[in-house]
Amino acid sequence: MRRWIMHVDMDAFFASVEQLDHPEYKGHPVIVGGLSSRGVVATASYEARKFGVHSAMPISRAKKLCPHGIYVYPNMVRYKEISQIIHKVMEEFTPIIEPLSLDEAFLDVTGITHKFTGPKALGRAIKDRVFEETGLIISAGLAPNKFLAKLASDLDKPDGLVVIPYGKECESLANLPIKRIWGVGPSTERRLKDGGFSIIKDIQVLPDESALVPYVGNQARRVWELARGIDERPVETDRQIQSVGNEETYEHDVEDPAAIDLELHYFANRVAKRLRKYGLMGHTVSIKVRYKDFKTVSRQKRLDSSTDQERVIYDTSVLLWNKLMRDALSTKQEEREVMGATPRPKFDNSILEVPVKPIRLLGVTVSGLSTEGIVQDDLFSIGADEKDEKLSTVLDSLSSKFGEGAIMSGALWRRAHGDGGERRKRSELKAEIDLDN
Repeated sequence: MRRWIMHVDMDAFFASVEQLDHPEYKGHPVIVGGLSSRGVVATASYEARKFGVHSAMPISRAKKLCPHGIYVYPNMVRYKEISQIIHKVMEEFTPIIEPLSLDEAFLDVTGITHKFTGPKALGRAIKDRVFEETGLIISAGLAPNKFLAKLASDLDKPDGLVVIPYGKECESLANLPIKRIWGVGPSTERRLKDGGFSIIKDIQVLPDESALVPYVGNQARRVWELARGIDERPVETDRQIQSVGNEETYEHDVEDPAAIDLELHYFANRVAKRLRKYGLMGHTVSIKVRYKDFKTVSRQKRLDSSTDQERVIYDTSVLLWNKLMRDALSTKQEEREVMGATPRPKFDNSILEVPVKPIRLLGVTVSGLSTEGIVQDDLFSIGADEKDEKLSTVLDSLSSKFGEGAIMSGALWRRAHGDGGERRKRSELKAEIDLDN
């Protein structure tokens, strides 16, 4: 039996939902995203894309390109509601579904194409059902594997429906640019072009992957196979979340250690709650820092035992922050000592280190996730862990019953009210988008 995979992608999903809910927006450029001067575009309608606006673009840039656009703050509750309706429509056709985000999924439709006049008719049926239930348009691609199906869904947007049939894999790929190969980003594309590979056909003619090794290293085999339309990955119905994190790009650069401490408290709280919500624990905590000059650095630490507790995540984040700042300061000090300056100072482990430069972005992430924690070997910490778990259970219950702001620590209260709550709102939005993607 021939394997058929379908990739479904909602067209400009967030913006399309806004146009659906606000008919007066139809036909106008709609940009959904953070509305502060340092906000980022989450989705732009096709009308906005004509002006050069696209996802991940700074809002400030979008407003210069499209000053008369309709700028909307995301309504994640509504987007999730529509996404669930679309998922139920997919289940009418197959139970083998791999959600990639709120607006994107793979479907294994092997064995059901015979119920229609062919793969294209099946794709049309699913598109029609989604439109009937939601009033929204999807683009779809059907092919023998996931790579080709995802590629096909993107070839004729918006409202696309493309089928790559068996036996036409190489032919369908041959004249496409190499950046169409899954995982080939700008830097890899530049390296491949330096090696004389501009279109996918340039790779297809190679007898094996050896000529690609100097340019893509241990990814050579994967790139060579994808260029020939080979992809054996299954549709995974139980796809595991790989990490849970929060990060924030600040309206004004942050330099005050007390303010950074509040941010780390907040991120630890949000990440811990989301871990518990999904029954997950993680063994690796990492922090991400982007300075005013856009240089981005990170540090991570693997814990002795997996956790979903705010205290552990916060304490580890502080440890990583201090290490990061001390490493940066030590590098600067070593440079100064070479020039005859005074020796580096001693550090106080009890306080948060002052940032070496103004901070533009800060984030905390927990990874190495599983549904079961590693057994704690330190007998002296068991009592504290049990107290934390009981307290977390009570606080989660109260938050669920009375809302997030019903009860909070002093640090969270100070952060929430220190700037009118704007930082809190933006972080919660970013958390929801990250988790669902």
